[in-house]
Amino acid sequence: MLVNSFDTKFGKTAEKYENLDNTFVYLLKKKKIYNRIFTSVLTNKKISNDIDLRSDITGQVLNSVISQDFTSKQNLYYMGDIFKKDLVSSQIKQFREHGVEILNQLDSKSFLLTTSLLVEYLNLIIKKKYSFVFTNPNLINTNNFILDKKTPKKQMSKFVKSFSLSNKKIPFVFNSEKNFFSKKYHREIFFYVYSDVSKKILAQGGGYMHKKDNKTLNGFGFSCNIDNWVELI
Repeated sequence: MLVNSFDTKFGKTAEKYENLDNTFVYLLKKKKIYNRIFTSVLTNKKISNDIDLRSDITGQVLNSVISQDFTSKQNLYYMGDIFKKDLVSSQIKQFREHGVEILNQLDSKSFLLTTSLLVEYLNLIIKKKYSFVFTNPNLINTNNFILDKKTPKKQMSKFVKSFSLSNKKIPFVFNSEKNFFSKKYHREIFFYVYSDVSKKILAQGGGYMHKKDNKTLNGFGFSCNIDNWVELI
């Protein structure tokens, strides 16, 4: 049965998820420039009994927008569950995700708006025990190094430089070796945030260009791996 694949939380763990949901909604409503979008966990229902559960909310959001109003500037946020193969057990598992998409605004201002919001959310919950990693989404996976702290600053993009000026107390590094988490639609710059305590990925995001049915959407966004946040609070 389909319901057996859905995870269930009890007691204090359930309260942590609820508190994070409430904090995220409160933060976005306070900004007054973001609209919430709802999406189903189903990406496709076939004629047979097979059902596809989504593994990526961003793509689903972009497909929804591109089918309706793909030319206007929009600031959207979402909360929902995704279903991906667990790296250890190889079983399909459920994960909680919070995210923001700033559409048709692929520029430095939108990048700073995106990263500043993520930093604010992280500081509310994680208390600065995290680091940013910036990378090129088009990097070829040439070796196994995750971080390259020796990369000269002159190789950093305008986006990383603007981030460092606006977030002087937030640690970051530039990874020019290998890109682990970006999707095919990412452009310009990609970043991910990892915990200094658990060493797990807390969030990822960047610029993107998404095409479908001869229509194009571009912008910036991020998504948070809420299950990894819950372990830290």
